[in-house]
Amino acid sequence: MISFLKSSLNIGFRLSFCVPLIIAGSLFFSGCNRLLEAKSEDRILARVHKKTLYESNIATAIPRGLTPQDSVNAVQNVINNWVRQQLLLHEAEANLTESQKDFSKLLENYRNSLVIYEFEGKIVRDQLDTIVSKQEIQDYYTANMADFELKENILKANYVQVDAESKEIRKLRNHWKLGTPADKTALRQYCRKNGLNYSFDNNEWVYFNDFMAEVPIRTYNQEEFLKYNRNFEVRDSLYIYFVQIKDFKIKESTAPLSLNESIVRNILLNRRKLELIQKTQDEIYELGVKNNYFEIY
Repeated sequence: MISFLKSSLNIGFRLSFCVPLIIAGSLFFSGCNRLLEAKSEDRILARVHKKTLYESNIATAIPRGLTPQDSVNAVQNVINNWVRQQLLLHEAEANLTESQKDFSKLLENYRNSLVIYEFEGKIVRDQLDTIVSKQEIQDYYTANMADFELKENILKANYVQVDAESKEIRKLRNHWKLGTPADKTALRQYCRKNGLNYSFDNNEWVYFNDFMAEVPIRTYNQEEFLKYNRNFEVRDSLYIYFVQIKDFKIKESTAPLSLNESIVRNILLNRRKLELIQKTQDEIYELGVKNNYFEIY
C-alpha cells in the first residue's frame, strides 16, 4: 500500500508539471476555443496502469469560450480527476472479491425501477386530469382545517408612504382619513409621481413579518400590537406611513384558504396521480390473470 501511495503521488506530480506544457501548444494552434476537437492523431494525456486517457475522451468536458489559461486549468482538472478515479478504481478492483464486484442484480433492479417509473410518468402525463375545481379545494380544506395551522401572524392592510418633508402632508393625511374614491385617486397619483409605495383595497393576506419589511413597525409583541392598532402612522428618517389594518389572524389559529390554495391543489393532484397509478397497476394485474400471463407455484 505504501508503494501504491508513492506511485500515486509521483503520477500526480508528473501530471501537474507536464500537462500545461502538453496542452499549451494545442491552445494556440487550435484557436483556443477548439482545443479538444478530434484530430487525425489522438493525443495521449495520461496513463494509469493499463488504462489510457486520450484527448478525444475529454473533448465534451471542456466548456467552449474559455481563455487560454482557463482552458489549461480546466483540462488539468479533468485529467487529475480521471487519474484519481482510475487509481482508486484499480485499488478497489484488486481488493474486492468477484462476488463483491458483481452488481448485475443491483443494476437489473435499478433498471426495472427506472423503466416502471418512466412508464408510470407517461401514464400520468397522458391521462391525469389536472383541473381542480374551487369546490374540490374548498371541500378538502373544510374537511382538513386542523392541518392548516398558522405558523406566523398574518394581516390584511392598506398603507401609503409619503415624504416626511412634503409640504402636502396635511392634505395627504386628510385624503387618507376620508378614503373616498377621489381621495384614493389623489394618493395614488402622488405616490406614482414620487415613486413611493402604496396599497389600497388589498384583500390578500400577508405575513406580518413581510409587512414590517415594507412598513417600519417596531414591536416586541406582534399579537398585542395587532389587537390594539387599527389606524395609525409610523415614520422613519425619510417617510411617514399611513396604515390601516383591516383584519388579522394570530399564529396557531387556522390559516385562511387563500394562503393554502396552491398547497391544497397540489395535494389533490398528487392524490389523483397515486390513484391513477394504482388503477393502472390493478388493470395490468387483472389482465394478467384473465389471460394466464403468469403462474404462482
